[in-house]
Amino acid sequence: ELLGQFMAKHADLFTWVPPRAGAIAAIRFLGPLSSAELGAELATEGIGIKPAYCFADKISDEKDYFRVGFGEEKFPAALEALEAFVEKRKEGWLADSWRLAAN
Repeated sequence: ELLGQFMAKHADLFTWVPPRAGAIAAIRFLGPLSSAELGAELATEGIGIKPAYCFADKISDEKDYFRVGFGEEKFPAALEALEAFVEKRKEGWLADSWRLAAN
C-alpha cells in the first residue's frame, strides 16, 4: 500500500506493474538518469536499490528499471528517505527530462 501511494504520487517520474505475489517490484525511472546513475545518487544518501545491471541480460533495453524490496520491517523508513530524495530532485529531473525529449 505504501509503495502504491508513492508510485501514484510520483507517476510523472516512475512507472510499474504492481506484483501479484511476492515483495519485490520492478520500477521504471522516467527521469533523465539510468537506473545505475540513480542508484549511485541514492547510495550517497544511504538508500539502496538494485539497478538494471543486477538483473537484466540486455542492460541497454532495461537501463531505466530497478528493483525494490518492500517486504521488510524497515521498508516504511526507507520509503520515507526515498520520498525526501525524490522531492529534493524532482523539479530538476522533470526539467532535464523535458529538455532531453525536446532534442
